[in-house]
Amino acid sequence: MTSGDGRAKIIVQFKDEPAQCIDAGDCVSIGRSPDNSLALSDSKVSRHHAEVRLITTGQYRLSDLGSANGTWLNGRRLTAPRDLQNGDVIQIGTTSLRFEAEGACAPAEFAEGTGTATQMTSESVIVLVTDVRNYTSMTEALPAEQFSRFIRDWFRESTRIIETQGGVIDKFIGDAVMCFWRVSDAENPAHETKMALDTARTLMSAAGTFSQRLSSLFPGHQFRIGAGISMGNAMMGNVGTADNQSITIVGDSVNIAFRLEALTKEKHVNVIVSANLVPWAAADYSFQALGDTEVKGRSKPVSIFALILNESPGTTAIG
Repeated sequence: MTSGDGRAKIIVQFKDEPAQCIDAGDCVSIGRSPDNSLALSDSKVSRHHAEVRLITTGQYRLSDLGSANGTWLNGRRLTAPRDLQNGDVIQIGTTSLRFEAEGACAPAEFAEGTGTATQMTSESVIVLVTDVRNYTSMTEALPAEQFSRFIRDWFRESTRIIETQGGVIDKFIGDAVMCFWRVSDAENPAHETKMALDTARTLMSAAGTFSQRLSSLFPGHQFRIGAGISMGNAMMGNVGTADNQSITIVGDSVNIAFRLEALTKEKHVNVIVSANLVPWAAADYSFQALGDTEVKGRSKPVSIFALILNESPGTTAIG
């Protein structure tokens, strides 16, 4: 697994052992289980502890996979996925890892005197936001350890589904997940539209499976999610301060996606999409017009549609 010249690599420094160099490739999974790319024999390391994943050309993201003892980045415990910069140091148990990607992960420019990143570019994107229903009430009613493990499994499965369809996870916000697809051709976004709709449909199916699992553990409880999808322009780039940066997207399309997700409960549907996605959807998708809705910050209403899903256990309309 020796890295070739010019490629991202991870220098692994084991306790009291010589350092090793591994190729970052598309993904480096890290944990105690032997099925990981980097298996660590350390009682402080979970079976599937963390991963370093390529999310777009030259950009890698570090994610903790619900580990018991945490993942540390540059001396701080990781609380959400972070985009890696050249020279970042990751600590997992007693093992130290240094991420190296010369020329691929250059630091953003900063506003003088503030340390706030200012490097942003305009992109055409499709944004998907999904949220767990009744999350707060479930955290209050169900055993904390078991429910926490259940939610970690859900986020892990959500990540797998989204990334399998080419989506980039922007952030986890409490019980919500925000992800996006960069539209390569704004005149013909059919490919990215299909990936986003396939992701929504697969997430809903997975939520049905998780609902059955939750009901078997805690009779009388259901697991439900809602999702909003919008397409439009967004500003993409590094934001934050010099010691706490991440690549993110902001803008109108992001605000609309969050608003559409919030409307799923009000409209008693699973998935709501913005009208500009519907013409680009594949023939095997059907929609129901829901009319126009007001969106905060917008002077004109937005036309919205419900994505019609095949009914199966656990995926009925959200009430």
